Amino acid sequence: MVGLALRIGRYPPALTLGPDATLLEVLVGMAEKRVRHCVLVSGSGAPVGMVSARDLADFLGGRRYRSVVVGGFGGDVYRALSETKAVELSYQPAWVSESAPIEDVLAKFMELKVGVLLVLGSDGRVKGLISERHVADLFADYEMYVKVKEVMSTPLVALDPHETVAKALETMSSYRIRRLPLVSRGSLSGIVTIKDLLGFMGSEGSLSRLRRGEWEQVYNTPLQSIAKSPVITVNANEDVGRALGVMRRHGIGCVVVVEDSGLPVGILTERDIVTKLPEVKGVELFFDAARNALYTSRVSF
Repeated sequence: MVGLALRIGRYPPALTLGPDATLLEVLVGMAEKRVRHCVLVSGSGAPVGMVSARDLADFLGGRRYRSVVVGGFGGDVYRALSETKAVELSYQPAWVSESAPIEDVLAKFMELKVGVLLVLGSDGRVKGLISERHVADLFADYEMYVKVKEVMSTPLVALDPHETVAKALETMSSYRIRRLPLVSRGSLSGIVTIKDLLGFMGSEGSLSRLRRGEWEQVYNTPLQSIAKSPVITVNANEDVGRALGVMRRHGIGCVVVVEDSGLPVGILTERDIVTKLPEVKGVELFFDAARNALYTSRVSF
């Protein structure tokens, strides 16, 4: 059996904070490190919980924004971030042992359909984490005989580039997504990710404005001015293996899917690849321990 000694994942996690950390500390940490997860650990290194970028975006512009920030703090975003403990927004993440075989890790991702797993040592301390990107990177760049349109997320949820940060936060929270292509009159002009949004909200300039009570100026910022991530497209009939190769070469977690006419119709993410491929009829997964590579192919139709 092949264990996690292969170091699939990030060791240690990029962002860990203590149980008394505030959401402001989480936001600043995520913005600086451009990560989507903050692991909360006790003094002994045991996991207390995890705060995800999606949960933080919900606090800044979704359901929790309306109930907590507006309802409890009168819309004072900075005070809400400063006075709310991160544990109040945290959840108990799924985990695997550092001695677990890769096959068990893959099975847990596919069974639970989660975006990240904690890696714990035999002493119960947090050693690292494995995200869907780490798993997707195990796939070899070769013909899978599965088309992108078979596993992509559709219909495409997109916004106009002139829409605001407030609208993007609300939309991501409502649809539970992390990327928003910017589309105007059917033409793709960019993409805003949850990392872009949290990077903007957690920047020194935005926090200074929030501290002064200038919430509207921050939330009304147009998306086209904060879109930092490259937007790459693939054809809906492209093979998933080649589409994954494009994502890996560009260092991105998604590609926008277009028809032959160039019209954007969906999005393909790392999670789509990890969780949906095993559900496609006739597809099987194979892990080659010698090459430390994951292969998938359609063996029957």
